[in-house]
Amino acid sequence: MTRIRTGAGALALLLAIVLGAAELISAQTITPPIPIANSGARNTTLGIPRWKAYQSPSNPNNLWLGYASSATSASSMTYSTDGGSSWSTSTIQIEANGYMDFHLSLFGYGGELYFTFPGVGFRKFDAPAQSESDRGPLVEFPGTSGAHRSNVMVDGNGRIWVFTREGDVPSENVRYQYSDNDGATWTSGLAYATGTNNVRIGSMPFLSDGRACLVVLHLESSKGYEYYLWNGSSFEARPDHSIYGVNMGYERAFTHNVVNDTVMHLVFGDNDQLHHLWKNYNNGTGSWSYEVIDTSPNTDGMEWYPHSTVHGDDLYVFYAKKSTSATTSSMIYYKKWSQSSQSWTSPQLVSAGLNGETNVCANTTFHVPDNATFIPVFWTTGTDPYTVYFSRILIGGSGEVDTTAPGWIDDLDATTGSAQGQIDLNWTAPGDDDQTGWADHYDIRYDTDLLTEQTWSGAMQVQAEPSPAAAGSNQSMTISGLIPGTMYYVGMKVYDEAGNDPGLSVVDSAEARTDFGSGTGEILPVDFTLYQNYPNPFNPSTVIAYYLPRACHVSLTVYNIMGQQVRQLVDGIQSSGEHSVVWDGVDDDGFRVSSGVYFSSLEADRTESRCKMVLLK
Repeated sequence: MTRIRTGAGALALLLAIVLGAAELISAQTITPPIPIANSGARNTTLGIPRWKAYQSPSNPNNLWLGYASSATSASSMTYSTDGGSSWSTSTIQIEANGYMDFHLSLFGYGGELYFTFPGVGFRKFDAPAQSESDRGPLVEFPGTSGAHRSNVMVDGNGRIWVFTREGDVPSENVRYQYSDNDGATWTSGLAYATGTNNVRIGSMPFLSDGRACLVVLHLESSKGYEYYLWNGSSFEARPDHSIYGVNMGYERAFTHNVVNDTVMHLVFGDNDQLHHLWKNYNNGTGSWSYEVIDTSPNTDGMEWYPHSTVHGDDLYVFYAKKSTSATTSSMIYYKKWSQSSQSWTSPQLVSAGLNGETNVCANTTFHVPDNATFIPVFWTTGTDPYTVYFSRILIGGSGEVDTTAPGWIDDLDATTGSAQGQIDLNWTAPGDDDQTGWADHYDIRYDTDLLTEQTWSGAMQVQAEPSPAAAGSNQSMTISGLIPGTMYYVGMKVYDEAGNDPGLSVVDSAEARTDFGSGTGEILPVDFTLYQNYPNPFNPSTVIAYYLPRACHVSLTVYNIMGQQVRQLVDGIQSSGEHSVVWDGVDDDGFRVSSGVYFSSLEADRTESRCKMVLLK
């Protein structure tokens, strides 16, 4: 076995107002806003604090947005498969009647989308979630009505949670429903008896196990903001559960999120200030840190409409802000918090070119995957019909260009497979950027000669390579259809979505598994022998192997069940020994044949042998 490296590659608050000089200057690029949807519903993308977007962890260029609609023919979901450059134009309705309230909440897990909305209704869209045919059945929770509001989340174990509350009914504030079977059946209970007439609720996975965390704002109450954590059987108040014990009146626009699993952040508008509180969990002990991160004498309370997402160590907060008091127009900005430096960037304008418009209700996805090259943001602009705009914050400040290659694959292991003509591969997945995140795709090739950068293009490419897993994950696959007893060199390249690769990382070699001949130490046959093709049945190709005890003229032909010639594979003199040829299911005229029974026929030195083959499609 040879490996060859061929390239390089509470209210105890710590007040910390850090406006002005303490802020960092952003070096990130913001793409121009593009319109992606229209709606007759006001506050189309309103949060408080519901996420309405989802970005695929395996391919961050796949994006979805759920939004309010106000007509039976209106769409309430759109998606993009190219990083937001273009968006679907077909009508996709989350509710069958088309109407969708702006209290809509979306969470994604794997390739599936989960929606909840007043009623309370719950609906799942199965992957690829690109049409109404992917829409699952409506689930309506008993005891809920059109007055109930809800949000949805998925915890670290894949459990789906829906939290509900009802205004002016303290006994309904707050309840939960959860499902461990993808929404087929549900368990319900009281999450927390607030005793408060009006609350607003948010939820998210928290800590390394992704357990459900409930965030509650008690309106017109000195309890202010609190959080409650699932302990396996109930939601409990940890010693630090009081985040901001101040009567907020009826100011109810806020956002929360978590960085590195353990640092919770809360951002909300109150009067003319945008407030930020944060704290590392620390087993539920300690005090919350506090700061004011922006001010505006023309923006008041609810008008800030903050929303947040997280990428790695960074928290992104989007919000609306008015420049003058003489107009209702507002613009969308963002600020980025660095967990490592404990500091914010200065405000950056997102809604450039939309001056004079009322830009409100920014929304985004809960978390941006580590392997993403941009942060998505959506917001509502104008008057009826309202327009949904989309823009991207390009990560790293290098425009559209991602110049960091995935990490090396330095442990590729190729071994003789468990079945005839197979080689098994095992390796550790690298990251998108070196050893973090998910890479985009693999290129796996093999040849009977040593693989180098110079010979790579001429090597045979493996079909249906697996998608890269998270960095550090063990992966494997089997290459089939090889010539038994033959030594192959196998190599891998890995690419990110920008096309970066670290080069040909590792080449390994192994002998394809053989059930005949010297590859297994068996005695070679003494007569002309035609072996059963493999695989069989097959689609689209199969390997036909045979043995010649001496040099002679050989004819290897494929016939159909009527005895008619389909394909002449070999016709000429060959040396003694083992031989094989691949039939690709194509006839002598170059047309692909239909499913059915065929025969391989070997004629050599006045002998003839036949084997039945089955082509399935």
